[in-house]
Amino acid sequence: MIKAGCLLGLAAGLMMSCTALADPWAPPGDMILRHDVQLLADAGIIRSPVTAWPISWATLDADISETDPSQINRLSGSQQAAYQRLKDRVRANKSLSGIQPNAEMSVRNNNFWLRTFEDTPREKTEVRAGASWMGNRLAVRVQGSYVGDPENPDNQNWRMDGSYAAVSLGNQILSAGAIDRWWGPSWDNTLIYSNAARPIGGFALERNVAKAFETRWLSWIGPWNYSLFWGFLGDDRAVDNARLLAFRVGFRPFQSLEIGLTRSAIWCGSGRPCDADAFWDIVIAKDNTGEGDIDPGNDPSNQLAAVDFRWSSPWGDGPWAIYSQWVANDETNNLPSQWFGQAGFEWWGELTTRWISGSYTAHFEVSDTLAEFWESEPSYDSAYNHGTYQSGYRYEGRPIGAAADGDSLVVSAGLSLVESADRSWNCLVRWSKLNKNGDGTGFDLVNAAAVDETDTWGVQLSHRRGLRVKALNLGWISAGVGFQHSDNQVTGNEDKDFQGFLQWTWDPQGTW
Repeated sequence: MIKAGCLLGLAAGLMMSCTALADPWAPPGDMILRHDVQLLADAGIIRSPVTAWPISWATLDADISETDPSQINRLSGSQQAAYQRLKDRVRANKSLSGIQPNAEMSVRNNNFWLRTFEDTPREKTEVRAGASWMGNRLAVRVQGSYVGDPENPDNQNWRMDGSYAAVSLGNQILSAGAIDRWWGPSWDNTLIYSNAARPIGGFALERNVAKAFETRWLSWIGPWNYSLFWGFLGDDRAVDNARLLAFRVGFRPFQSLEIGLTRSAIWCGSGRPCDADAFWDIVIAKDNTGEGDIDPGNDPSNQLAAVDFRWSSPWGDGPWAIYSQWVANDETNNLPSQWFGQAGFEWWGELTTRWISGSYTAHFEVSDTLAEFWESEPSYDSAYNHGTYQSGYRYEGRPIGAAADGDSLVVSAGLSLVESADRSWNCLVRWSKLNKNGDGTGFDLVNAAAVDETDTWGVQLSHRRGLRVKALNLGWISAGVGFQHSDNQVTGNEDKDFQGFLQWTWDPQGTW
């Protein structure tokens, strides 16, 4: 993680030359916000790419501001409610100025479910406090947290996760800090960059407002954005002080279709090449031992590439969508190889009953992170692993990609119900076969989900609601309960775990 002094130093330097924007991003984790954004993207109100988080508030504001009133009148009741909620969130975010305090407290039990897009506690106990400062072009957030009995290898009780300094440079946002990211259209198990691990400290350059190219040669790709990230993975690894380089571009050639392309690489670090030649070898994908002059001594990186899409109602009237993401773990004969992937089906509508009503989004999702899982002899211990960077595609002991880690099959079905601007329900049913063929040896020892092959099934229910006393905003309260059954296929041990968490958040960024 970037040292606190470096982050604050950068913030101070930027403040001397700039005056800043409102909070630059809508972060991942907010299920109400994601529901509303996706619903309005499918309705044609939001034209920007929306399958990579965080999403710039400026691009959401631009899309909403340019909406024709007649288009709003043609929306369904649930779409109009989502439009009003998002409009209120954008307005509230733009009105923030000066120093804004924030705080959070959370508790959970020991045996917790795999993390999804939803913001749930990473640790058993955590207390956080901080403040943000926002102006016309600069945003700075400094927050610290105390974790009781940390589970990560570094055993850090004190952290600065979520801190950043960001400056607007034309239509770009340059930032330094450690914030969560979620790249891909899935709800439960994105494969290339998720929030399963703690946020990685680093530098990022991103597009602020997604616009289409003006030239006719490129305008066909529609509104597009990108994110370039240079992260620091720290020590307590097989190769200390390695770097994470990740780049994603997303575009919408049609209103109904969004496509994302991603490349990421773990490279550099103690005793490894870290010069311009090594960087160029990564760019041209020349990073396999035996290729040209590449040998174990100068192998530059552990690299992944991904392609994903989400297609809303490709035939018929809907409302429904299909989505998929595929990741190449290696390269053979100058072509991506050792693929693993995911597919999902999503639908939405309105629900009105005697006890509860609102708009919902439901999904069914299947992910398999065993490389070449369709083959009779798939590539075990390949996905997220590497012969040189033996800690693999992980940070502080948890996956940077899929929360289920490598060699795992996960089947899930979920439902998110948004009652109003400040109340939502989320239900998830999941079955998984974690670390297929794992026996607790070799790369299995660094698998974050299970060191042995383990079958699990479970169900979880969570609820989030705003706390208000008249006009006084007291933040959000989130709570969840669940049950999980696991069966270790190596030892034969079976476990039945009741799970739960409670989380209170007070943050102007989440104001409704």
